[in-house]
Amino acid sequence: MDDLLEYKNELFNSANIDADANEIFPEESFFEYVSVMLAEAGILDNVEYCPYRNTRKGLRLDGYSWNALEKTICGIIVNFTNEPDVLDSLTNKNINDISRRVTRFFEHSQDLSFIESLEVTDPGHIAATDIAEYLKDAIKIRVVLLTDQLLSDAVKKISIDSILAKDTSIEIWDLKRLKELEQSDADYEEFTVDVKALGGGIKALPANTLANGVETYLGIMPGTLLSAIYDEYGQRLLESNVRTFLDFRASTNKGMRKTLLTEPENFFAYNNGLTITATSIETEIVNGQLTLTKLENMQIVNGGQTTAAIYFSPKDKGKLKGKDRDYLYSDIDLTKVFIQMKLTVVGEKEAADVIKGNIAIYANSQNSIQQSDLVSNHPFHLNIETRSRKQLMPAGESGLPSKWFYERARGQFSTKLRALSKRKQTKFIAEYPKKQMFTKTDMAKYENTWRMKPYLVKKGAQANLKFLGPIIIEEFDKNPDDFGGAFYNDLVAKMILFRDSDFSIPRSEWYKLEKGFKAEIVTYTLSLLRFNLIKVNKDINLSRIFQNQAVSESLLSFIVNLAEKVRNNLTNSNFRGGIANPSEFAKSEKGWLRYQKMEIDLAGIDRQDVLDKSQINEADKERQAVNETSKSISFLDSVMQITSKEWELISAFNIQTYPYTHMNVSVPNACVALILRGKMPSDKQLKLAVQIRDRAYEEGFDFA
Repeated sequence: MDDLLEYKNELFNSANIDADANEIFPEESFFEYVSVMLAEAGILDNVEYCPYRNTRKGLRLDGYSWNALEKTICGIIVNFTNEPDVLDSLTNKNINDISRRVTRFFEHSQDLSFIESLEVTDPGHIAATDIAEYLKDAIKIRVVLLTDQLLSDAVKKISIDSILAKDTSIEIWDLKRLKELEQSDADYEEFTVDVKALGGGIKALPANTLANGVETYLGIMPGTLLSAIYDEYGQRLLESNVRTFLDFRASTNKGMRKTLLTEPENFFAYNNGLTITATSIETEIVNGQLTLTKLENMQIVNGGQTTAAIYFSPKDKGKLKGKDRDYLYSDIDLTKVFIQMKLTVVGEKEAADVIKGNIAIYANSQNSIQQSDLVSNHPFHLNIETRSRKQLMPAGESGLPSKWFYERARGQFSTKLRALSKRKQTKFIAEYPKKQMFTKTDMAKYENTWRMKPYLVKKGAQANLKFLGPIIIEEFDKNPDDFGGAFYNDLVAKMILFRDSDFSIPRSEWYKLEKGFKAEIVTYTLSLLRFNLIKVNKDINLSRIFQNQAVSESLLSFIVNLAEKVRNNLTNSNFRGGIANPSEFAKSEKGWLRYQKMEIDLAGIDRQDVLDKSQINEADKERQAVNETSKSISFLDSVMQITSKEWELISAFNIQTYPYTHMNVSVPNACVALILRGKMPSDKQLKLAVQIRDRAYEEGFDFA
């Protein structure tokens, strides 16, 4: 239990330090910390923090999220003791009391008089309005409890009565479960799909076994079983990158839905099937046939649309008109539906991520999903990760130089930290302060705000990444030189601009008087500021922010004042032009177009905080120079990663075709001299060396 107590104390310290720094309650800090963790693991999406309490009516809610992939609305509640050195138990009585309060809030969301009794900026009004809208399409409701307590051993079964006649479940993230998730090396919470318990088995044939423990099977998945598995585990089954870029649109499923309704027995013949991975399996022989009974960490890397069609189609309230009669989608008979399945058991963790990534790429190669979108090890992300580990920041106002840590894969920061001794942990934190860690979704939020797409940012972390990902990767593939050291420095400045604004706006007097819509206000304010500067051939001075590692007081003051105007318009129904919900207005491009018509007085901005047209041109030249320097460093790294023996053999390979003095021979020899004797080649030679090596491999050279 000592490790659990230590983990609880870490959560306590983290929540209270963050709460003091941000002038919020520790409970809110705990909520944000855990919800980000669960979002990164694919368990919760698009979480909104909307704390509401009404003890007289017995109502409570801390946040909510809408999961379009599962058509599930989640009501989130926090039970944070904020007490160190004590391990408290969460009892059935606690759980029942909490669930009743959430249930009542959902019921009140259907009461228009309750919603109208609240101010439009009241968190309860925001939550109830959104929940009421989502409930129209929701199939299921989840109550999610986040706590720093331990689930009592006396709690044998956790259940909850249905809410508003919809399937309802309760999910508890207690101290032990949070610790296991955070300290896991996987990008997901480990789980076991008990096929047998869900209604049967999967008949399969062994197809291939490799030396590294990877096994492949061909099988037949019953439609009823696939529906039951998705009902139980939802989007956790969908390989993370596929989930991010998947869109369950009716048009995509139209053909499958028609087949399920009119020709269910032919679905097997018409459909391309599923590609699935698992870390391990359990099998039985049933009537002489190998049958899969358990799948550890099952992931659908191809076949998400098929899964969606099979799960959602029978729940559709619509119908299909036929020649003689109408076919109701609710009449779909999944007992007649079977799907072909290819299963790969990926085995050891070290090889599993690479194998899963490759399977995802090749399995989806004929789909509209971009291959580059499917893996987090695209060169764009690797580029940012590499620079974050090398590029030392200016000392700034703190006086201490440090680095930013790009967490390309979930848990990299904490995994690295846990592997170090206490002394080295202190050194690591000094080099990479925890507040300077950022993820792929963070990067997308800052970058799309800078690109003046606030309505996409407001659609949620994963949705925003979905929109930006293909665009920025296409830009990278077209010209990777534009994403050198200068791009990374600017990205850091954009992060600081966003985070300092996010910190300052809630501390303003006008915000304290009427809280709410912080997420909308921040991204819209910064986008609107840049939009208006560009209109007069100016831009924000990112270089000043980067050098100071902070936004100037003068610029922050202007941003906070502008944010008040942004918020006033957001809560003004006339400004919204018929869109009742301010949050939904902020998610629409129509909302952003409306904001672009706002009159903004830029006279109050300090000249040092912005660049005029000539300064912008000069800054572009400086960026090119920085990128050239960073390219030279990158070429040097590439050359140094190759052994001197390989460079010698490349030179010997090329001398069969070229004279000794030719660059294809002399440059590899220069690389040998660099590695063995430290003799530095020119920048031009370093660049040529990389090209010469690539060409040698294309012409038949090989090196084991």
